[in-house]
Amino acid sequence: MRGLIFGCVLMIPSPSFSQEFTYKVEVTGVEDDEIVKAIEASSNLVQFAKIPLSSSSVLIHRGRSDEKRVLNVLKSFGYFSGKVRIEIDGNFIQNILPSQISSDKPSSVVISVATGTIFLFDKIKLQGSDRPGLENLSLALKTGDIAKGQAVLDVEREMIAKAKIAGYAYAQMGKRSLRVNRKKNTMDVILTLLPGDRVMLGEVNISGLEQVEKDFVYDRIPWKHGDMYDPGVLEGFRSDLSSLDLFSSIKIAVPEPNNSTELKEPQLSPVNIDVIEREFRFFGFGSDYSTTEGLGVNAFWGHRNFFGQGEKLKVTGRLARIGENDFSNIDQKLILDFQKPDFLSRKQNLLINAELVNENPDAFKRKAISGSVGISRPLGGTFTFSVGVTGEYSTIEDENGEDTFALFGLPMSLKQDTTRDLLDPKKGFRNEIRVTPYTTAVGPGGDFTKIKLGSRGYFEISDGVVFAGRAVVGSIVGASTDDIPADKRYFSGGGGSVRGYAYQNVGPLDGSDDPIGGRSVLELGAEVRFRYKEYGLVPFIDGGNVFDNEIPKFDQKLQWGVGLGLRYYSKLGPLRLDLAVPINKRNNDDPFAFYISIGQAF
Repeated sequence: MRGLIFGCVLMIPSPSFSQEFTYKVEVTGVEDDEIVKAIEASSNLVQFAKIPLSSSSVLIHRGRSDEKRVLNVLKSFGYFSGKVRIEIDGNFIQNILPSQISSDKPSSVVISVATGTIFLFDKIKLQGSDRPGLENLSLALKTGDIAKGQAVLDVEREMIAKAKIAGYAYAQMGKRSLRVNRKKNTMDVILTLLPGDRVMLGEVNISGLEQVEKDFVYDRIPWKHGDMYDPGVLEGFRSDLSSLDLFSSIKIAVPEPNNSTELKEPQLSPVNIDVIEREFRFFGFGSDYSTTEGLGVNAFWGHRNFFGQGEKLKVTGRLARIGENDFSNIDQKLILDFQKPDFLSRKQNLLINAELVNENPDAFKRKAISGSVGISRPLGGTFTFSVGVTGEYSTIEDENGEDTFALFGLPMSLKQDTTRDLLDPKKGFRNEIRVTPYTTAVGPGGDFTKIKLGSRGYFEISDGVVFAGRAVVGSIVGASTDDIPADKRYFSGGGGSVRGYAYQNVGPLDGSDDPIGGRSVLELGAEVRFRYKEYGLVPFIDGGNVFDNEIPKFDQKLQWGVGLGLRYYSKLGPLRLDLAVPINKRNNDDPFAFYISIGQAF
């Protein structure tokens, strides 16, 4: 029989003694802010000053290691005879003992810097530039310039870039020689370029294509067999493939020839392109809300490679004005968009659109079926031109009664976009001129032309502060307001134009205070976007009006709204909540309005 033994141990805690050492640090002896910032960035004493230390010896170790760090900073700015003295509570860092540092109060750490005389470049020589295409390779370094280390690194990067542009795909720098003459306060620089083989682009090998047709990718290659290697051309091709939205990964490599002997004759090398196709089918949904327009919801489905050559198909369904209209009168839209790249010509897109619409804003009621076919192509730089034909058949009821229309149009537009972010731009402009002549095949009225000019600008004032402004002017010529179908007239007001006013309610109103629309429009807007991490604050002002004349009457007052917005910057884009009030409120205007959506207001 086995026995069980129970025991216990009484643990008596022993007293513990802990100390924390803190300090304050300053840099003296240097007036150049750039040098001071560089010293502070490299100094462990400065970077970790807010973290308490458990031992005074750690503080001493930091100080001693900082001497070399600060001297290296001085050398990088051309001060090779500089001196550094670090003191803790008035004691030289090399002589102080840990016992001399007290934890009772923060220690005073001083980094005293004496820059000494600045050194200048003297003799400058480049070796390895005697190869074809490199004869005129020049250095940005000049005798008499300040001997900054960064200048040497910059010129090395520049030489490698120029050599690669000249066809030397594997160019690199050899060992550099920097000789300091402390008597003359100068530095001699000898740089060695190792260009390697000059390369011509040979056979193109593409791997990773499964559903995207190879010919579609091969036809987009901008170089010919035997062209000289140019990194800019290869990067442009990679960027072009990326813009198709077909690949999650694109790698382009030009392997070094096996018979590399650094001959003066260019060597032919293959171009290996490795891609990973992304998921082509996509779907999603979204919603928005405002007190003037009610709730809107939409869902969409699409395919990025419908026929195997980058064709994009997207089908969108939308319900809007939920809660604003009776359920039987909510807005309904079914939209089909199709885009085929490289239609008939390189970088020319075929655009096809079809819509079924049943909309019921305050200004009119409209049921319509419409379609359009057009092409768009870049004109170089940041400009894009598009032209097409459009047709629609609609029934419209407005203040004049109900009419049936059949319209044909020739929409043309010229766009410029210098921004880089679709949902939250910080710099650049978005400008557009749109002209659409219409002819009326069925229904009252005749021919007319709709013209609209819009500009949006974005200016990054400082980190986290962006000023954004917009201006829109539009005109309809060739017909009176009554002879223009209500949906083609200009309206203003709402979350996308003049915030603080009901949707389409800025401008002429009928006897029931419903908007009539007009033949011209003028809108202005400005906001300042303050951002801190994921959150933002946006004060804004909007103004606008609609006019019965063909040209806006600039002497007629505008309706103005001001407000404040909140932003949450999610991975999908900024989530927007705007609260706006009308400044010159009319009798039919609500005292305020708020809007919720994804993306900035403009």
